[in-house]
Amino acid sequence: MISYKYLFNMKKNILFYLLLFSLLVNVFQYVNSKKIIDKYEQDIYKFKRKIEKFENNKEKMINSQNLDK
Repeated sequence: MISYKYLFNMKKNILFYLLLFSLLVNVFQYVNSKKIIDKYEQDIYKFKRKIEKFENNKEKMINSQNLDK
């Protein structure tokens, strides 16, 4: 004879563990994506600073050439 009470409890436990697992996966994805986005923002900031530096150097070179004429 099959104990339906046992099957119901087993089903409840399986659903609970699936929910827990899905929550953990979501937390992992959030943290991982957050780290990636932060890294990209740092890279973007670094490259913007480099571009500004090169533009300033370019302006200085142009100004020095104009003064020499």
